[in-house]
Amino acid sequence: MPKIKSKRVGFVLDMTPMVDVAFLLLTFFMLTTQFRPPEVVSVSLPGSHSDNKLPDSDILTVSVGKDNAIYMGVDSQPARVGIFERVIRQNLVGAGYSDAAIEDSLKSFKLNDGFEVRPENLEKMIINARLSNPKLRPVIRADVDADYQAIDVVIKAFKKTNMPIFNLITNLEG
Repeated sequence: MPKIKSKRVGFVLDMTPMVDVAFLLLTFFMLTTQFRPPEVVSVSLPGSHSDNKLPDSDILTVSVGKDNAIYMGVDSQPARVGIFERVIRQNLVGAGYSDAAIEDSLKSFKLNDGFEVRPENLEKMIINARLSNPKLRPVIRADVDADYQAIDVVIKAFKKTNMPIFNLITNLEG
């Protein structure tokens, strides 16, 4: 007589907990992600073969745009407040602004990553940034199409303020 085959019982897997875990992970990563802050000026960087990494903190960035405008940024808020207190507050008080307007300017200045600097004021701003944070490392971000004279102004300002060693930010060619 032929053998009777028994029916196989199927394996059932409940996917509800898996979907819950997936959405929890998705929510976690969405809430903990830090977005890249907007750039003060868009700069298309030149290429290089160097792969030196910049530190994550204590950076003084001077950017030179296509139009040769110079922008300066400091990554730490205490250094930004120091620059504001030493330089900008005096200019605003001298111009006759009210205390409320000056405090509003300070709040927005603390949140901005960079600000435009005239070439004749660059040395003064660099000195005040160094007074606020002596550990600052100078970095130059220059556009490919920027004139060398504008970049030379920045290099000379770094040298005059006793910062002869600086980094140039470039794109890695490879």
